[in-house]
Amino acid sequence: MAQTKGFAELHRQYTYQSLWTAQMRDYLLELAGANPNSRILEVGCGTGLIIGDIQRKGKKFCYGIDIDYMSVLFAKTNVLTNLLSAADAQALPFPSDVFDVTVCHYFLMWVQDKNRALQEMIRVTRKGGAIIAFAEPDHRSRIDYPANLEEIGRFQNLSLIHQGADISAGRKLFQLFTSNGLIRTIYGVYGNEIREENSPDEAYLFEWNCLKDDLNPWLDSNQVSKLIEADRQAWRSRQRVLFIPTFWAIGWVPG
Repeated sequence: MAQTKGFAELHRQYTYQSLWTAQMRDYLLELAGANPNSRILEVGCGTGLIIGDIQRKGKKFCYGIDIDYMSVLFAKTNVLTNLLSAADAQALPFPSDVFDVTVCHYFLMWVQDKNRALQEMIRVTRKGGAIIAFAEPDHRSRIDYPANLEEIGRFQNLSLIHQGADISAGRKLFQLFTSNGLIRTIYGVYGNEIREENSPDEAYLFEWNCLKDDLNPWLDSNQVSKLIEADRQAWRSRQRVLFIPTFWAIGWVPG
C-alpha cells in the first residue's frame, strides 16, 4: 500500500477504521477458541493496532509481521509485545504448526499472490487451529449516494488499482479459504449501521482524510474541493449513503 502520510496519522485512521470491526474480531477470536495462552499471529500488522488490541484484551502471546520495516518500528512504540518483525507474508519466518490462530485485517487485498500467503498462514498454524480474515472490502460493490458523489468511488477505485490493490478481494474470501483446504469455513459481510445522532462531520473528516491522497492524481484541487463540499452538504442534510461491503471469514486447519 502506498504510504504518503506519516505513521502517526495512518495509525489514527486505522484506529477509526478498526472501530467498525471490533465486535466481530472479538466474536471470531472466541469462535476460534482463543484463550489467554493461545499463540496468535497477525500477518500484515501495519502500525500494530489490531495485534495490540488483541493483547490488551488478555492474549499474552501475540506476534506480528509486516513487510514494511518502518511500520514495524512504529508498531513497536505502540504495542506491548516485542514479538514483531519485518517479514514477507509469502515466506513467513516461522516453523510449521506453531500458532493456534493466525489472523489478518484489511490485508489480503494488498497481496499479489493470495493463495501463497494463505498457504503460509496455514503452514504456520497447528492442526485444528484457525485462520481468520477479520476484514476484506469489496470496493467494486461500493455505494455512493446522492448520484453526484458516485465519482468519489470511481476515482478511489482507480487509485487503489493503481496502488496494486485487488478491489474485489472481499467477495473472493470464501472461495480462497475453501480452495486452500480450510474446513468448516464461515464467512459474512459487515452491516453498515448509521445512527442519526452520529456526527456527520466525524464521518466526513475521516473519509476525506483517506480520500484526498487517492483523488489527487486524478482530479485537480478545485475539483476535489467541490467534491468535499458536496459530500459535507450530503452528510449534513442526512442524504449521504456510503457503503463498501466488507467481508470476514474463518476456517480451520484440518488434521
